[in-house]
Amino acid sequence: MLPTTKRLVLERFFDESGGMQLVLHSPFGARINRALGLALRKRFCRYFGFELQAAASEDAILLSLGPMHSFPLDEVFDYLHPRTARDVLAQAVLASPLFESRWRWNVQRSLLVERFQSGKRVPAPILRMRSDDVLASAFPEVLACGENLPPGDLPIPEDHVLVRQTIHDCLHEAMDVDGLLEVLRGLRDGSIERVALDVSEPSPLARAVMSSRPYAFLDDAPLEERRTHAVANRRALRDNESVALGALDPAAIERVRAEAWPDPRNVEEVHEALSWMGWVTDAEAVDWRSWLAELTRVRARRIRRSTRRTVGRRTTPRARPTRHPRRERARAAGGPGAGGSA
Repeated sequence: MLPTTKRLVLERFFDESGGMQLVLHSPFGARINRALGLALRKRFCRYFGFELQAAASEDAILLSLGPMHSFPLDEVFDYLHPRTARDVLAQAVLASPLFESRWRWNVQRSLLVERFQSGKRVPAPILRMRSDDVLASAFPEVLACGENLPPGDLPIPEDHVLVRQTIHDCLHEAMDVDGLLEVLRGLRDGSIERVALDVSEPSPLARAVMSSRPYAFLDDAPLEERRTHAVANRRALRDNESVALGALDPAAIERVRAEAWPDPRNVEEVHEALSWMGWVTDAEAVDWRSWLAELTRVRARRIRRSTRRTVGRRTTPRARPTRHPRRERARAAGGPGAGGSA
């Protein structure tokens, strides 16, 4: 069952760490999926009390859950309501890196923070520090210690022009809050079908968002600490595909054989090649005929085997040891000569 603009598919599967991965297939584009992912992440945080790792791509949303999350899968579609989704998204944006980056852009455009000073460019770390100082004076709750904040939503100072502009840019430029509300209304009135599936392993469509890069992350966890690394990558192949899976490319085999074939430059190198090859056919040794003719007189031998002629390295048979009856009798009696050979 494939997702469409009239059908959303939600799949859940376990990973190797004991947690779960929740993938919502939503082919509405990155702006709507980013808004939907941030709002769902905020709802999960409020319901269960734990922050989640999340990512959003052009056609899917990923939420990495832990063992403490337990809920009926069908209820996820009802976590967001069209009347309150905008406020939930605005609160979710405040804790995301998106708000900080948009704030720095706005304070620099308004010249509250100068990018050039004394004819020189101000370093980026200094710009971030000065932007945070301006944010602390305009909206101190964003940077305040969590222990000193009252429970509930943060009051957003809409009367401050830069705060209002930053929230507007996040909701309407980086994301599409109007499109999000339309999707939520469609889920409520039934014009968008809901499909929830518990599966044993991720679908091929889910693997794309699981391997997304940092630009798709909705939280500040680095790439090497993502919970998606705990998902086992099992492949299900058809019978005809499994047979051809280990097949080697004939061109690659010929190339490797050509690279491994010796390239002698004189008779000594031909003898060295025969030492580890053992033998070579006349068809294989066309370029070595003059050297092989010299070797067959001293150190090589031509062999006719069935209908194929071969040339091999001549080896001297190992001589049998000569028996000495008197020495054997002395060794058996323990007399002279029993300790070794003369």
